[in-house]
Amino acid sequence: MIEKMNECAAGTTGLTVSGTVVSRDVNEAVRMLAPVDRLLVQVAPRFDGYMAELVGGMHRACREGQAKRCALVVPEDMASEATMQGEGAGFRVFTTRSGAESWLSA
Repeated sequence: MIEKMNECAAGTTGLTVSGTVVSRDVNEAVRMLAPVDRLLVQVAPRFDGYMAELVGGMHRACREGQAKRCALVVPEDMASEATMQGEGAGFRVFTTRSGAESWLSA
């Protein structure tokens, strides 16, 4: 499930993901919000989806210009799996929301 966050820094659009999420879900959610300047996606503790699918959808959003910068916030135990999928092209993985917000606003 993908839900829009109510509280985000100015100029940032935020989403929370939980349950099972595939790339298509991310693409559809971002498309409904796009274009956005900065996209923050936070993985909820009850996320049991496919990290490769989530990261792939975020990469696509950046690549296709739906978001200029994308930050993914994951729990510590998911960080290696998320970064293994690759960063770059305006996409970064963080383990803290404050770190992600700082990078997005830079």
